[in-house]
Amino acid sequence: MKKPSSTARLLATTAVAALLGAAAAPSLAGNYAEGDPRPVPMTSSTTRAAVAADAQQWLKAAPTQGYTDAIAQAPAVVSTNTRAAVAADTRLWLQSGLAAKQNGEAGADAAQPGYRQAAADYSSRKTAAQAQAQPGTTLR
Repeated sequence: MKKPSSTARLLATTAVAALLGAAAAPSLAGNYAEGDPRPVPMTSSTTRAAVAADAQQWLKAAPTQGYTDAIAQAPAVVSTNTRAAVAADTRLWLQSGLAAKQNGEAGADAAQPGYRQAAADYSSRKTAAQAQAQPGTTLR
């Protein structure tokens, strides 16, 4: 069996590339009716006044936005903690190492021993702080 020459291989490769290019050419055409990127101006048969009147008519019967009379709005819940109590609790959270565990790369994973240890440390610090707090002041 005779080995084809490099010229014959080059011609065969060129012919295959030309056939593939010819097959792909229609997909590169840019003037399809369903995907023509050129905008076509639209003409409206309705006047601006008719559209405005239709919008106003719709607004009269449109559903209400937000709370209606039949649904009572829930009262706003205001925390009883003082700014100082929240700051003290935040310090305990940071000192226990729980902040580093929750904001770390792995996130809050209660299955990890390090997280459980930090949570236990936070809990014990919070209990100790509540025991030392003045009567009537609680950390939540």
